[in-house]
Amino acid sequence: MQLDPTILSTAGIFATLVLLSVTTVFLFAQLKQDNSVMDIFYGPIFALSYWGTWHLTGQPDGVPTLIGGLLTLWSVRLGLRIARKNWGKPEDPRYATWRAAWRANGTLYVIVRSYLQVNLLQGLIIILVASPLWWLLAVEIVIWPVVFYSGVALMLFGLLYEAAADWQLDRFLARKRAGTESETLMTAGLFRYSRRPNYFGEATIWWGFAFAALSSGLAAGLTFVSPFVITYILTRVTGPILEDYFLEHYPDAYRAYMAKTPNFLIPTLRKNES
Repeated sequence: MQLDPTILSTAGIFATLVLLSVTTVFLFAQLKQDNSVMDIFYGPIFALSYWGTWHLTGQPDGVPTLIGGLLTLWSVRLGLRIARKNWGKPEDPRYATWRAAWRANGTLYVIVRSYLQVNLLQGLIIILVASPLWWLLAVEIVIWPVVFYSGVALMLFGLLYEAAADWQLDRFLARKRAGTESETLMTAGLFRYSRRPNYFGEATIWWGFAFAALSSGLAAGLTFVSPFVITYILTRVTGPILEDYFLEHYPDAYRAYMAKTPNFLIPTLRKNES
């Protein structure tokens, strides 16, 4: 399949802006000696690169601005939540552990490894995950409006679902810090129906964007690399890390929770209800 040169050039501009952004964040992170800064900027880089590409390619209003508005809602919410969570705290333990291990090979190794493993890798992931976004920027055409608006509706559902799950979790953690919460694990609200409802919402957002892109024609099926990548990361990388953490720290309580509650991709009615 031969892609339209406009799609390739738009993707190239978007990728360039992403790489410039992650490199800027890397330099800032080195000044702070805190690689977890990248987590805060992960979402906003999507929006900054999207609007930068929109400006540089001279795109009109309409579909590009609607998609950009939805993307901005997602990126601002995510960035602010992580910034609020990390504010005034030391480097995230994951990155601190990596830094301690890398330090045995010298300062230069720490710098290079940080850029490659933290910033550049996430930049490449952003480029892949954002494929429906830069595709819609380049094509601008909606052949099947029903598919487009179904994708938009799916994206909005995922955004609201993720935001609700995060809000419920944040309130639970606040009660734990205040000493007013007796439960060991968050198992109420949306967490009653899946162990990772926020991850389910995140995956749904990108499936929504991919369906919106599909409305421009069958060739846009290539952009389904986006939801597949993010779903793989959530199911095979991030999710298992969290599962292992909870099994290590709360083995009995978490195994009981696992026995009653499905994983994060497809929430269902709670199992084994009496």
